[in-house]
Amino acid sequence: MQKTLSFSWASTLVKECYKQGVREAVLSPGSRNTSIVLALTHFPGIRCVSVIDERSAGFIALGMSKVTKRPTLLCCTSGTAGANYYPAIIEAYQSSIPLVALTADRPAHLQKVGASQTIQQKNLFGSHVLDFIQLPETSSKKQLLLNGQKEFSRAIQLANSGGPVHVNAPFNKPFEPTLVQFNKYIKDSKILVLKTEKKISSSLLDLPTHHMIRPELVGIPTKTKVMSSNLEANLSSVDVPFHHSHLSEEVKQIIDPVQVQNLYSEMHRPLIVIGSDPTPFQWFRLLPKLAKHPNARIILEAGASLYGWDFVELNVVHSKVILGWVKLLYNSKNLKSSPFDSFDGIIRLGKEVLNPALARFFSKHKHLTQLRFITHEPYEDALASQPYFITPEVAFSLVDLQNKHTQVTSKRWHSKLDELNREYLEQLAQHFNQGQNNTLTDGAVFYRLSKILPSSTPIFLSNSFPVRDQALFAPMWSVDNPLISQRGAAGIDGISSTALGVSLSCQLPTAVITGDIAFLYDINALLSARLITKPLVIFVINNGGGNIFCSLPIKEAAPDSMDWFITPQQVSIEHLARSYGLNHIKIVNSNQLWDNDWAEKVQELLKVQTLIHSSTIQTEDDKFKKGPEEINQAYPTSINAALNVKIIEFITNSEASIAERNDFRK
Repeated sequence: MQKTLSFSWASTLVKECYKQGVREAVLSPGSRNTSIVLALTHFPGIRCVSVIDERSAGFIALGMSKVTKRPTLLCCTSGTAGANYYPAIIEAYQSSIPLVALTADRPAHLQKVGASQTIQQKNLFGSHVLDFIQLPETSSKKQLLLNGQKEFSRAIQLANSGGPVHVNAPFNKPFEPTLVQFNKYIKDSKILVLKTEKKISSSLLDLPTHHMIRPELVGIPTKTKVMSSNLEANLSSVDVPFHHSHLSEEVKQIIDPVQVQNLYSEMHRPLIVIGSDPTPFQWFRLLPKLAKHPNARIILEAGASLYGWDFVELNVVHSKVILGWVKLLYNSKNLKSSPFDSFDGIIRLGKEVLNPALARFFSKHKHLTQLRFITHEPYEDALASQPYFITPEVAFSLVDLQNKHTQVTSKRWHSKLDELNREYLEQLAQHFNQGQNNTLTDGAVFYRLSKILPSSTPIFLSNSFPVRDQALFAPMWSVDNPLISQRGAAGIDGISSTALGVSLSCQLPTAVITGDIAFLYDINALLSARLITKPLVIFVINNGGGNIFCSLPIKEAAPDSMDWFITPQQVSIEHLARSYGLNHIKIVNSNQLWDNDWAEKVQELLKVQTLIHSSTIQTEDDKFKKGPEEINQAYPTSINAALNVKIIEFITNSEASIAERNDFRK
């Protein structure tokens, strides 16, 4: 049978994607990736979306993977298209989010000869990927392609451990299949989807422990990540990475899981602090074990909510979360007896903490035993608090040990913390319900939304003020709602696009809380509003630019230079929204904020089918109970995006908002 080699190669890669657990793909149109696009969009086991802007596409794929916990495939044409993925790739790497970036490329004979749309794509993302895979050119040499197929398979398996992988694939013309070849591929693909024994479980709970951790943390080298094969050996000043050289004499590392258990069991009142993006292993295996300590209490930073995680001890974890921790920490020096002075040990999971008061608490309590379970950087301790670093190998063994807690439950102490939680919520209510004036503040918006958004509605928080204001003004979201954030590289780029990806994959009504600059920075996300079929409400807090700088030292040091940092934009968000065909509501004062008309509409819109656990996501078994002709390989698109995506803009007073934050912490 006559066939096109490029399409045959693309077909092989797509089938391998499916076999390795890829179920979603984000495509951007181009000529050089024609074969891949045709193969993907006609393969019934992988749902596809088309996003014209590659920068936005990268973040949409990131949002999908945040929900599914499995690699989403990104595919673009050659040239600068792939370079637009870079911000999302960095975020995926810093957050340990699985992604596979498949960039189509020109063949060797078109490289370095001035051919159009040709750049150096090898190692395009540098050290921000777990590995770079250069696939062979399409040819009739079976062994060459077989080796390439194996490498591609390994790339996807590597991404499953939590991080992005870059695969570069050169394609020769012609890209389009013959009619006979195309029809055979479609028929064979349906048979494969219906008959293939699924090797990748839909639940991470069923994955082996070593598949739930990044390879560099357990000393497994990859082509672009040449690491020591023994992480415990990296304690000498020679082996410690340069930027951690100041730790060479301070690094403390425990290599005995029994020792870890003994240290933890001896703590009378341990504080478990979970920063953003804990590893799947830390959520599924480690946290349930740690939560069994009778007197453990938990702090969850934004981005560390219990979204999509389902384990037996979930209710235990919920009951131990401290809600008013931000004010308690900021105010601890003014209190005669702070409950935080009662903790005699600190356990740290996830990434480094964001809150300054929490960071100061770690540094101030260096004398306490601090156990730092590492995520994706071997010596993550920006706070210089000198913890014991616990490697994944030790943590693996720890979860298999029998709990040996000899402490007696301190009911009075737990009751005191629970009472402080209640008092904090009462203080919030009293502060915002007394209606002091009609000035609209960021804090008032957060508190009002905490009363409007239904419990279990996924909430995506932008960086800058929103990710900080949640714990201060809407603490109940930590236990009542799935909180998602972008804390890996902590940039404001790609916020709306990532939220669109979250909405697409979870298929639940979703809320986004973002600032005006972050919203404008990612305005091209609205090009993909037609993809959204479940309600998505974007709440834009418009405080006139990057006002977080007003709370930084630059405000006092160089007040006349603030215009270079705040950068307010004279753009009508209302007109922007309407130009994309989206509904827009503007709220400019406190009276409007507390009006019930808009609030009831939002509440009703988001109330549909909001369940917290990952079981809400359609399972593979359910998806493929249909016959071959009923399988849909593409996400549906909305006929009228305005029905599903709404923008609500709050015009807040930045000075009053900053004063309120400061007063409330005191």
